[in-house]
Amino acid sequence: MRSVAVTNAKGGVGKSTTAINLAASLADLGRRALLVDADPSGNASLGLFPSGMPSEGLADLLLDEREVAEVVLPTVVEGLDLIPPGARLGSCSDQMGGSQGLGQGREFRVRRVLRRLDGYDAVILDTSPVQTPLNVAILYAVGEVVIPIDPCVAALAGVKALEDLIREVGALRQEFTDAGPLEITGVLITRVDRTLVARQIEAEVRAYFGPLAFDRSVPTSVRFREAYARGVPLVRYDPYGAGSRAYQAAAEAFLSRGGEPVDPARPRPAGEDGAPIEDEAPIEEEGGDSVAAA
Repeated sequence: MRSVAVTNAKGGVGKSTTAINLAASLADLGRRALLVDADPSGNASLGLFPSGMPSEGLADLLLDEREVAEVVLPTVVEGLDLIPPGARLGSCSDQMGGSQGLGQGREFRVRRVLRRLDGYDAVILDTSPVQTPLNVAILYAVGEVVIPIDPCVAALAGVKALEDLIREVGALRQEFTDAGPLEITGVLITRVDRTLVARQIEAEVRAYFGPLAFDRSVPTSVRFREAYARGVPLVRYDPYGAGSRAYQAAAEAFLSRGGEPVDPARPRPAGEDGAPIEDEAPIEEEGGDSVAAA
């Protein structure tokens, strides 16, 4: 079972959207996927259950050692399950940072939860944008990291700090556990518009990360908001759109980088009306550059 944290210390980069659509794309490729919402705000869960979430979830696994079957939820995507954050996840992270919190070895609590999972090919953890003790525990637990990054001026500065944390955690967990190295599997450039600044920063990100950067970037689109409001992953709501194709390609690259075969002939699911949806035209500014719609 592969376990991957979708994380970035900077907010507003499409992290939850990436977690949802990467997990859904893996399910569409025939993998059994589990999305774990480890962000107290519950954005990933609301993207699949917009009418509201149950009060129980990951926090109950960490604090009370509840059984996974008691909190896991099936989603609208066949082959994709969800563990919501639970109402107490914010306080859980606070406890993990204190001397009295969660007992000895609290940094390995998430790792123990993941070891109890069974029957999944991939577990995707959506993290909060703040580097909390819970996020550090997640890095101790997973084997891989996927970093979504938007083409803004401060993009690389935040990611360099995250890289330092990944190296530090990776070294410590190799010393104290049998978990092996912590690797960055891929960097996904998100929220790309057609402005000159965005193109320049995207080029800088690709130059910095090299082959770690996934080939396709995710463009801005109102489709993301529409899909989120309906509780449907974009790759199901608009499977033939540019954003969906980027996430589908990222999922295929994720599998390939893990040495897993990908079936290129596997058909894509149709959109909500059962038919392909055409890409929307970009919204243009007076100067000819497109406006970020979402």
